[in-house]
Amino acid sequence: MFNLIRRLIRRNRVFLLACSLVLGLFQFLLPALVVEINLESALEQILTFAPPIMRVLIEQSLLGGSIQGLLAFGWDHPITHAIMAAVAIALASRAVAGEVENGAIELVLAQPISRAAYLGSHLIFGIAALTLVAAAGALGTMIGQRVFALNAFGLDRMLRLLCNVILLQTAIYTATLLVSAWGREAGRVAVMGVLVTVVSYFIDVIVTLWPKASFLEPYSLHAYYDPRAILVRGELAALAVMVLAGFAAVATALAFWRFATRDLP
Repeated sequence: MFNLIRRLIRRNRVFLLACSLVLGLFQFLLPALVVEINLESALEQILTFAPPIMRVLIEQSLLGGSIQGLLAFGWDHPITHAIMAAVAIALASRAVAGEVENGAIELVLAQPISRAAYLGSHLIFGIAALTLVAAAGALGTMIGQRVFALNAFGLDRMLRLLCNVILLQTAIYTATLLVSAWGREAGRVAVMGVLVTVVSYFIDVIVTLWPKASFLEPYSLHAYYDPRAILVRGELAALAVMVLAGFAAVATALAFWRFATRDLP
């Protein structure tokens, strides 16, 4: 198992380092943006020209234009979601389908390693990789606050945020891993992972803009991710933890079952 994890580190270290640097830099630069602009004036001008339906989204996203609201929005920004989802989907799609596609899985499993240990190694590495990238972003936020003299969030709230981020991305990772356990081409699995993620995010946005669609909210993974509630109010809902962790556990169990019973290659 440890040899397999070392192999995964060698194969993905450049990709993970790049994602960590980009997310960390993005979160670091947000405090600089807050310091440089007149937040209230800028928000007022945006709201003046924005369509009514967009005003609701902007006001809710930025929590009335507060510094805390704007910094928290950085963790719900499409850039943050894209970077984290890219890590989750790329690693999960390669775990089984990618190795079947390039013919490497037969060579790996020819070694004294069980299928459960093989998939378990990918799961451990995937969660560790997501934690690393999310921690780089959190570090960027903390350093940015200190450098630009913004005492916005304490360590306890950043740790709660990390918990929520990792749970959301683990759910996306395990959903993609489940598809990967059935698939033979990493590209097709990645497309399915992107589709699941985009639909989940789209539902969350639609519910925010159109209250009549609130019945769809429980079916979105992103509905259980709320950086603004965590960072501004210090609230991490127990329901969000249970739903995301439960979804990841079920998807993982199904992925292990499928991988243990499927034919290779």
